[in-house]
Amino acid sequence: MDDDDSIAGRAQKLRQDMELLLQEEWRFRRSRTHSLADNNEHDKRKARLVAIREELRILVEKANRKASHGSVWYS
Repeated sequence: MDDDDSIAGRAQKLRQDMELLLQEEWRFRRSRTHSLADNNEHDKRKARLVAIREELRILVEKANRKASHGSVWYS
């Protein structure tokens, strides 16, 4: 059960991080001018979003494997 809780907790934290990054992206897109530093931060956010989505995908797969591992199918 602890592993299930850690998966759920990590997934929740990743979703929160992703929401904050998406808010920053929205602010970036609304601005008409961008400095070099702004563009660099934008690139870092994009890379972090990709990494978060990949980690979430892995967590979902892990949770699905755990859920199906204990289930019994009857014909």
